Amino acid sequence: MEPCYLSELLPCSSSFQNILVRGISIDSRTILKDEIYFAIEGNRYDGHDFIKDAISKGGCAVVYSKYMCFDDQSISHLNKVAMLKTKDTLVALGEASRSYIEKFKNVKKVGITGSNGKTTTKEMLSSILQNNGKTLSSKGNFNNRIGLPLSAFNLASDIDYSVFEMGTSVFGEINILSSIVKPDIGVITNIGVSHIETFGSLERVLNEKIDLFYNVNKDGTIVINNDDKNLKNLLHKKFKAKKFVSYSLEDINSDVYAKNIKMSENGTNFTLSHNKDSINVFIPVRGIFNVSNALAAASCAVGLGVRLLDIKAGLENFNPPKMRMSVQTTSNGCILINDAYNANPSSVKASIETTLDLYPNKQINLVLGDMLELGVDSDKFHFEMGKFIAAKNINSVSLLGEKSVNIKNAINNKNVFYAKNKEELFLHLKTLLVNNAVFLFKASRGIKLEEVYEKFYNEFLDRPTICKERRTN
Repeated sequence: MEPCYLSELLPCSSSFQNILVRGISIDSRTILKDEIYFAIEGNRYDGHDFIKDAISKGGCAVVYSKYMCFDDQSISHLNKVAMLKTKDTLVALGEASRSYIEKFKNVKKVGITGSNGKTTTKEMLSSILQNNGKTLSSKGNFNNRIGLPLSAFNLASDIDYSVFEMGTSVFGEINILSSIVKPDIGVITNIGVSHIETFGSLERVLNEKIDLFYNVNKDGTIVINNDDKNLKNLLHKKFKAKKFVSYSLEDINSDVYAKNIKMSENGTNFTLSHNKDSINVFIPVRGIFNVSNALAAASCAVGLGVRLLDIKAGLENFNPPKMRMSVQTTSNGCILINDAYNANPSSVKASIETTLDLYPNKQINLVLGDMLELGVDSDKFHFEMGKFIAAKNINSVSLLGEKSVNIKNAINNKNVFYAKNKEELFLHLKTLLVNNAVFLFKASRGIKLEEVYEKFYNEFLDRPTICKERRTN
């Protein structure tokens, strides 16, 4: 964060206006001198309980919402510390980040949301933009009302582009996040059933995500995925922004599209086209869904005026996120695919189809956990997944989680094992080891299936040959 005055970030009395702020903190353990401490109430901890610690470590201001009692020793520090009471410290954090972002008028800002592919698209776009100027990208999954503002405070005068991922789990969250950023470019990767437990229907998921487009600056650009029927027909909506860039895997009438898609051992080749210009691109990931992510990133870059040659360079050099179709090959030729970062019906089907396409002559073993946050139709979604799997050439299916029993019930012609816990699942997987077999691990993050993956992979660490990790998403 670049130093600025407290009054530039938050309303405060005249006696505090000249306090110089050098950072933002929500953690009293790591707060530094001259940082503002926001006392955030979380599920496990209440930041108000640690205000005294934040002050003792040199915090220059405290934003709080509860009545606080301090002992004499703490009170002696308060004359040097701005104590700012607010109704909601989370709202105040967002307001402060909005004020901070507005200081950087020349930074081009991109907002990315969607049911699948947000993080991969963000990483692809960041890799593209880094070839054109200094780029700030929100780290990991810092995409909520705490993570996004904290990312925003990393903006600086020498930054040319900023890319913000925006997630949602409650109504109105995308509107809050996108109104903080006020992006110059906005893209919704797709609309799916993730978080449908909260939103109730695809239409309501769309209504939540579309708030991003309503907050794109009037001189900005909206990026439309023409392959998503829920997004394709949004051009009639009355957005402030009037410029659009469309993309598609199939529709050559879109502004940006792909053709000649071919997957290989190390990634995917395709021809990237924009209007009458085309260029051959290789991305170090596999799967049609990743080509769509690449098109989303390329379309954002086109909206920012980036040349096709620079888009190619960025896509070919991007570093894929972890636990998205990450691949490890063991000493006996088994291929272990870790796609356990998250799961919903569309992403699970895409992962299975990609695996089948990549390894047509190998035994495919699925290791699946529950798809969470699917609401009242969760049993139905899992049962339908079982029907989908039953129609595929799958060697075995190993399941974990309360809802996954519905997958088992729907499959009647496959080798299916339903585990009561992770240890039972691990012991069963050991019985399936066959040279050159493929194991795909896929589940929602809450299942923590990656723990079974790591334990299973560790079975091979003492063997003579372990190939270097490759990632495919």
